[in-house]
Amino acid sequence: MSFIHNLDDSFARNIVSSINSAVTDDIMQDTRQAELQRNVMNSFPARVWDLINRNVRAAFTYNPDVIVEFTKHGPWNLLAIFDKSTGMLVTIMREERFYEVKRDSKNHKHYIYELANMFNADLEFQQQTMFEPGPNEEKIKDSVKRICNDLLISTEIVQHYAMVLFSSHDELLNSIRCCMINCNFEECENVSWNEYIGVSESVVVEQTTNDDDKKKNPTMGLEYTPKAKKKKQLNHDIATKSDSDIAEAE
Repeated sequence: MSFIHNLDDSFARNIVSSINSAVTDDIMQDTRQAELQRNVMNSFPARVWDLINRNVRAAFTYNPDVIVEFTKHGPWNLLAIFDKSTGMLVTIMREERFYEVKRDSKNHKHYIYELANMFNADLEFQQQTMFEPGPNEEKIKDSVKRICNDLLISTEIVQHYAMVLFSSHDELLNSIRCCMINCNFEECENVSWNEYIGVSESVVVEQTTNDDDKKKNPTMGLEYTPKAKKKKQLNHDIATKSDSDIAEAE
């Protein structure tokens, strides 16, 4: 049974659009206005997350079926998304970060383990993997309860937990997917959302500008061969001489 496919199409589109805008046009405009360069910025990664969180909140502001709120997890402000129609609790993470957490199978203090342990206990995986017993169940319940309290919802109405994982590089969103894991960090369901990635405004503007420039100057970007340069200069000299002869005759 697919739980991710139960999410509304607009739900996926809004999240992908929010992330895509943040990692492309928004961060480029933000750094440009502040006259900052990415290669010397200490705050670039955190700034991207601020833009992602802002965009996601704005995307669902007028949607009564989706709750988006911040919750504190250690020093990090985590944005949690709850879809009322499916009972799905969703968080966003970089693909690279997910694999870092996954490599440490004993990382039972991470929130994705806590949420998966609490809400995805019924998910099955093809292979049975043996892990050491997890931490105290009461501590997990308390941690998850705090997240739900910040969303102003009860843990009882949450049906499952899913993650939106994305990968970006050089101000481009390369891939994005939604997956569900169990408490062993095994992916039990995985759906690609790459089809929702649109073209960023900066690419469109740059392409349109280039196209307009080419129409105004068809030779833009082309180089003359030495022979062509001589012919062009000769034609120029002949034209200049003709204009001079006409002026003297007048």
